[in-house]
Amino acid sequence: MICARCDQPILSDEGYDTVINHGGSGAKPTQYVHKRYCQAPPRQSYLSRRLGR
Repeated sequence: MICARCDQPILSDEGYDTVINHGGSGAKPTQYVHKRYCQAPPRQSYLSRRLGR
């Protein structure tokens, strides 16, 4: 299983919680998150340099 919060694997000896996404339509995917709080990985929201176009 992969943690939906930090994108790291959940090992067999670690606790986890099950989260069901109730938004949207269609199938409701089941997500798993670590019981201990984990930090989300950094995400780049803008270009770090110009593309030179």
